Parts: sequence; C-alpha cells; structure tokens
Amino acid sequence: MFTGLIETTGIITEKKPTNDGIVFQVKASLENNDLKLGDSISINGACQTVTELNQDKTLFKYYSSYKTLELTNFKDLEIGDPVNLERSVTYGARMGGHLVQGHVDGVGEVTKRYAKDNGAVEVFEIRVPKELAKYIVERGSITIDGISLTVVSIEEEKLELVLIPETIQKTNASEWNSGKIVNIETDIISRYVEKLLLK
Repeated sequence: MFTGLIETTGIITEKKPTNDGIVFQVKASLENNDLKLGDSISINGACQTVTELNQDKTLFKYYSSYKTLELTNFKDLEIGDPVNLERSVTYGARMGGHLVQGHVDGVGEVTKRYAKDNGAVEVFEIRVPKELAKYIVERGSITIDGISLTVVSIEEEKLELVLIPETIQKTNASEWNSGKIVNIETDIISRYVEKLLLK
C-alpha cells in the first residue's frame, strides 16, 4: 500500500527485454534508505518488487511482466527517463495522500498543459479511457504516475488536474507535455461501490 506522495525520482539506467517481460534498472537516492531485496516499491504508480540491489542501495532492478507492460507506460520507458518512486507505507505513518494500491488500471494521454494564476499553478488535461472515466469523480482522488492528486473536473473522457510548482519540481510531472502517456489508478472505493450496486 502507498500514499501517492512521491519520495524522489529515479533514472532508468538499463532496460533488458526477456521472453515475457522487461527487467529495468533504476538509479536513485532515497532518504533513510532501507531498501532491501523483495521490497515493494511504487514505480510511476505501479507496485513492483526489488529483484536486485547494489551494496550502497543506489541501484536496484525490478521485473515487469507482460501484463504490467500492457497496463502501464513501462513499455515506453527508455534509458535516461525519470520515474516517480515511493516505498510502501509503514503502519503508523501519516497518510498525507490517499490509499494507493499500486495496481495501475490503464494509461491516459496528456493533451494540454498551461500555466495559470501568473504561473502559480499548472493545469493539465488528460484524456482517459472511457472504461476508467466512470470511476473518476470531481474533487475525488486519483493517482497519476504514482502521484496522489485531486480531480478538478471530469467531462466525458477529459480529466483536468491542477499541480503546484512543488509537485512538478519533485516528480516527473515536469515531463508531462502534450502526448505524454501516464499511468492511471482510480480510487478503489468506486470499484467496490459499483460491484455492490451490480449484485
């Protein structure tokens, strides 16, 4: 389980395809680094497992299966690309974002980005798949590339978000220009409600 509060960004340093997936290597500097083999870590919002780790814990590898590649933007990642990182939350920690599973539902595409209020914030418009749009509500929570955000508006398949400079500086949102593919995890509560109503 995660909170959607990004700890830091890492850089993809290796990308090695296998028979049914891809092994990635990430270079990152985590504060109070307690990373170990087998740990769950959110990479752009997708829960992955640390499979290799160097001695000073600045390099780690993770394996993405074919299913993960189908649902995420991982297949588009290239060496040098920044990725958002968050270690799994510990019991008793403050929940500053919202409950994030790390189970990416699909991807969306950034269609517009512009500054507002004299550059105080930036507005992002993202086109989301129709099958995911029904789970998104105005002023609800959503996870984009692992970042916990509040939905400003949702109209059919167009999602609008407002990001403050702090979020843009600390995450890979600085790379979210028109055409960028981003990972989406909708709020799990909406899925439970749907299932109960359909019974």
